[in-house]
Amino acid sequence: MRVVFVVSGLTTGGAEIMLYKLLKTLPRQLVEPLVIALGQLGRPAELIAQMQVRVIGLRLDVDGLSALPSALLRGRAALRSFRPDIVCGWMPHGNVAAWLLSRGLGLPLVWNIRQTLYLEGEKPATRGVIHLARLLSRAPQRIVYVSRVAREQHRAIGYCAERDCVLPNGFDLDEHQRAPSQRARLRAELRASAATCVIGHLARYHPMKDQTGLIGAARRVVAEEKDVIFALAGPGLDAGNAALSRLIRECRLEQHIKLLGETRCPQALLSACDVFCLPSAWGEGFPNAVGEAMVCELPCVVTRVGDAPDLVGSAGLVVEPGDREALAQALLQLVRLGHGGRSQLGAQARNRIAADFSLPDVAARYAAVFDEAASTPEAATD
Repeated sequence: MRVVFVVSGLTTGGAEIMLYKLLKTLPRQLVEPLVIALGQLGRPAELIAQMQVRVIGLRLDVDGLSALPSALLRGRAALRSFRPDIVCGWMPHGNVAAWLLSRGLGLPLVWNIRQTLYLEGEKPATRGVIHLARLLSRAPQRIVYVSRVAREQHRAIGYCAERDCVLPNGFDLDEHQRAPSQRARLRAELRASAATCVIGHLARYHPMKDQTGLIGAARRVVAEEKDVIFALAGPGLDAGNAALSRLIRECRLEQHIKLLGETRCPQALLSACDVFCLPSAWGEGFPNAVGEAMVCELPCVVTRVGDAPDLVGSAGLVVEPGDREALAQALLQLVRLGHGGRSQLGAQARNRIAADFSLPDVAARYAAVFDEAASTPEAATD
């Protein structure tokens, strides 16, 4: 089966990385993919191309809306040349573009919705795309949501509920596991002793991820437990971030918070950590970073956003978004649990991923969705 994936962009992010992982796992004898990216190309595009999967960049982020007609012509030409069996949108702009590119070609359409709704926090253009997709939501043969909460929210604003399903992110237990040598190397760079509790955070710099709130909670943690280091990694989380660097200085946390920047080896960071924290304020669907941390046997502290609470289950702690005091107390609880207690929770976390969220199982479910969509009579497209 030939499948064209139409994605908003391919810069570093959970939705983009999940597309890469899905393409890596789907057997080529079942699915032959082509990827069309509307916007920026970054590390995920490189990884996908290395698998000998063609990536077509339409460059709308560079050339702007004036280039939309020519971009659509290039996209439709790619579809006609590739002759897919399915067109699959990925993220809001990708979903609408998949509908637009496939109109009149008689191709089954699948949408993939990767985020929960927080319309007030979105750019006006993105809000418009989300509402436009609501009007078009009878067109896809299947709508795949990354989380139960995302499905409930989109149904509530009028998205078609007749052909939807929930498929969570999946995680590779062989690829993501603790690496003792990487742990020792990075902890030495962080100047963390064997007794130091290293709390990791892996995300892009964005208000949605609430790094400001994490630093506020870190101030409270360090006031009570001195032998703690927070290691923050991801695009924008580096020394060049003037706002975060100033806040860290104001809180006198220079010795306790390290901004590591974007990493090409998340496993090294996770191996060095003892606890993982993702304090998102909104927008999370089913956070990749948390699942990868759990595979690396880390107990996690997350906020009640999207399906993050369902992901960690009893192998971590959940607090309300924006509650810095609760976040600090949850982190302190895990710091004070000690190495033995954290190891037990970490083993429970990895077992939970193995039982419910393994990447091969999730990929097989995607293949089944594509098969179902291909055999479903064409939905309304106007």
